[in-house]
Amino acid sequence: MIDGEIFAQCLLAGVPFPLEHELNMQLRFDCAKSSLLSSDQGDQSNISLPGQPRIPLNCSKRLDQYLFEEHLTTNLDDMASKLWLVSTPRYWHISPLHHQAVRGRKIIPTENPHLHLVWYYDRIFIKPIPRYLLSHAFWEYLTTQPLELRRAATGFVRTYAYLIRYEIDFRLATGDEHHLSLIPKDDGSGGHNGSEKITYERFVKFIASFEDQPDKHVSPRYAYGELRLSRLNVCVRLFLGKLTFHHIDAQWGSYLGRCLAPLLSVFAIVSVALNAMQVELGVQGTFKGSQPQWMFFAYIARWFSCTMLLITAIVASIFFFLTTFMLLHDVWSGVV
Repeated sequence: MIDGEIFAQCLLAGVPFPLEHELNMQLRFDCAKSSLLSSDQGDQSNISLPGQPRIPLNCSKRLDQYLFEEHLTTNLDDMASKLWLVSTPRYWHISPLHHQAVRGRKIIPTENPHLHLVWYYDRIFIKPIPRYLLSHAFWEYLTTQPLELRRAATGFVRTYAYLIRYEIDFRLATGDEHHLSLIPKDDGSGGHNGSEKITYERFVKFIASFEDQPDKHVSPRYAYGELRLSRLNVCVRLFLGKLTFHHIDAQWGSYLGRCLAPLLSVFAIVSVALNAMQVELGVQGTFKGSQPQWMFFAYIARWFSCTMLLITAIVASIFFFLTTFMLLHDVWSGVV
């Protein structure tokens, strides 16, 4: 028999959505033990987290470790006060799935929570919604967990209120032809006729409870929407002291090649300016006397040339040391 006080606390648990709107029926919450059980009344010894057969529900330590790894965005939370340099500081700054294609972006599913809604030129990374986050019982379980985990999960699900704005977005997220599988197709109820299909109408009812969740109920990262990876890579070097936020290129040559492109453009412009100065000074040298203004021009040309030589030497040195550091970093990390 469940203690009356414990039962009352369960009823008052801060689950964001009502029970009738849940989209996964595979779990139930034991208030007395603060643990998750399978909705199936049979043997509970070999049950696992829905969608994650490697994570047993009867091992709380492993379950909690998995949830923290899958949902916390520690690096982004640490930089939250600086993320205005990366993105518009609005949590609804998220384009619907169909509009990602309009903007020329390919949607790439990822299980890395740090990469959720991070975009890079022609691609954007999106983390699928796990089955267990659609379960009312799981959210009851989250009320017994640290606040940072509940806020991270709430912020993550809230992003889908803006990714799925129209039925076409829902079809993109669930259709087989796009190979995205961002949203589960069924609720896992397992009745006589099989599990019930998750429809667009059911999903809208579920996600509506998250759409208006205020920023105080989510982790700091989710106060922002889409994040630009190229700027994130710069910010982590400045504020976290890390080499990169996420390394896209498999080889450093591609990364260094992109760095060299703007430098070569600047070098070409400066070379044209120096050649023009050299020609002009050569022409003036053919005259017997030099006017004062041309003496001043000669002084400026000499100063500019020496400055460019110094800058070129500094940039070349930085590039050399950067390349050496990257090589040693890969050696120490066991990459090469």
